[in-house]
Amino acid sequence: MQPSRRLVFFLAVSAAAYAFFIVWFHAPYAGGSDSSGYMNSARLLLEGRLTTPLRVPDGLPDSVLSRGHLFPLGFRLDPAEQYLLPTYPVGLPLHFAAVGLVTGLGPATTVVAVAAALAFAALLYFTCREFGVRHHASLATALLAGVSPLTLHYALQPMSDLVAAVWALAAIYAALRAHRQPAWAVGAGAAFALAVLVRPTNALMLIPALIALPPRLRSWIAFGLGGLPGAAFLAAYNQILYGSALASGYGDISDSLAWRHLPGTIRHFAYWIPVLSTPLVLAAFALPWVKTSSRHKAALLVWVGSFLVFYACYEFTHETWWYLRFILPALPALGIAAALTWQQVRWPTWQLTSRLLPTGATSATAARGPVWHLPLGFLVFIVAFGWMVAWNRNLHATQIELNERAYDLTGRWITAHLPPEAVLLAYQVSGAVMYYTDRPFINPSNLTPDDVVRFNTWLHDRQRRLYAALYPQEEANVFSRLPGNWEVVTRLRQVTIWRRLDPVVPSGAPSPTPSSR
Repeated sequence: MQPSRRLVFFLAVSAAAYAFFIVWFHAPYAGGSDSSGYMNSARLLLEGRLTTPLRVPDGLPDSVLSRGHLFPLGFRLDPAEQYLLPTYPVGLPLHFAAVGLVTGLGPATTVVAVAAALAFAALLYFTCREFGVRHHASLATALLAGVSPLTLHYALQPMSDLVAAVWALAAIYAALRAHRQPAWAVGAGAAFALAVLVRPTNALMLIPALIALPPRLRSWIAFGLGGLPGAAFLAAYNQILYGSALASGYGDISDSLAWRHLPGTIRHFAYWIPVLSTPLVLAAFALPWVKTSSRHKAALLVWVGSFLVFYACYEFTHETWWYLRFILPALPALGIAAALTWQQVRWPTWQLTSRLLPTGATSATAARGPVWHLPLGFLVFIVAFGWMVAWNRNLHATQIELNERAYDLTGRWITAHLPPEAVLLAYQVSGAVMYYTDRPFINPSNLTPDDVVRFNTWLHDRQRRLYAALYPQEEANVFSRLPGNWEVVTRLRQVTIWRRLDPVVPSGAPSPTPSSR
C-alpha cells in the first residue's frame, strides 16, 4: 500500500515539529551521574584517551584523605588509584564523539537525541510491518511510542536508554528482513553488537534476534560475522580498562538481583506500563490467540519476557516510573503484540451526513451533501494520543531542561568565581564539576569522624577556605559531618553554593552549629 501524498506531507511536517520540540526542550548538560558520565567519557574519546588522571587538591596528602574521596560520579579508580576509569558503557559516548567531531560535544548530544527519537518511531513502524501489522495500525503504534512520556523523558537528556532501544529494535527489524534478503542478517548482527555496546543487558536480545532470523545456519553465521567487530572492540575496551574482556565498569551487580524484588516490581509494571504505553497495550496479553506465525509469537514473547523477568529482579526497577527505562528496549514488542491484536477487531465506522438517513439507507445512495466517515479505530487513536499528552504534562516532560540547567550554571560559576585557594565539596554535582571545570573536589558523602578531624586540621594549617556545591537533599548530611558557620554564596536554581565562614578548629574541638544566612 502506497501512502497518499497528504499522509506523506502530514508525516513530514509532524517529524519536523517533533524534531523541533526535542531541540527546543533538550538538556545538553553534563548533569547527574549518568549524563555527566557519558559526556565525560565522550570527551575522553574525542581527546584520544580512555582514562584521565585523578584530580587531587594541591598539597592534600593521602594520609589526610584517601583517594576514594576524590573521584566523581560516573567514574571509578584504577587499581593504582592514579587514574579515573569511566563507569558507564562506551556505546553512547561513541555516538556523541562521532557526531562531536563535526558539531562539538554539546550540540552532539542534541543531534543524537533527535536522530534516536525519529529512528525509534520509524523503526517501530517498519518492524510492525515485518510482523504483519497493517499500515494504519503500524503508524498509530509508532506515533504513540514516539510521544510516550518514557520516550520523551530520555530523548530530552544525554542518556543511553533511547539509543539502546533503537539498536535493539534495529536488530529485530534487520533479522526479519533477512528472510527476503539474506545480507540483512549481517546488519542484524551489527545492530545487536551496537545495542550491547550501548547497554550490556541488551545481550538479552540475542535469542529474540536468532528466532527472528531465517532458521538456517548461514543466517546465524552471517549474524555472528556482523556482530564480530563490535564484540572484538568491546572485549578490547573492557580488557584495557577493567582487566577482563567480560568485565564492565559496573562491577559485580549480582547483589542487586534477587527474586524477592519480583512482587513489588510486578505491581510497578502493572501500573506504569499501561500509563506510559496507554491501556491499549493490555491487548498484548491476547498474543497467544492472535492469527500470526508461531515464529513471530515466539520472538515477541521472548523479546519482552526476557527483559521483564530480568529487571523485575533488579532492586531499583520498582523505585520510580522513569526506571522503566531499563525495559524500554522491550516495550516495542508489547506495542507490536497489542497492534496485532487490535487489528483483528472489526472497528465500526460512523458516517456523519448533512441530513438524517432512513433506516437501512447508505450514505452513497441517500445522502445529499458531504459525508464524513469516522472510523472508531481513529477515534480510539485520538483518545490514546490525548492520554500521552496528558501524562507528559503530569510527569513534567518539558521541565527537564530547566531542572538540568543547574549543573551547567554550577560549573560556570565554579570556573568564574571559586577562589583559587578554595577547597570544594561536591557529590551530586561532581560529574558536572569534572566536565565543566578543571577544579579538584572532595566527595563528602562517606567522610568518617576521623577523616573530618584530619581534614579540618589540614584546612587550618594551610589556611584553606571550604566551599560546597549542594542540592537541598545533601545539605543535612554535609553539615552534620562538617559543622560550622555556613553561609549562602549564591543559588543556581536547585544548587546552592555554600562557604564556611568560621575558622576551622582542628583536632575535633567543638565548632559552631551549621546555619545559613
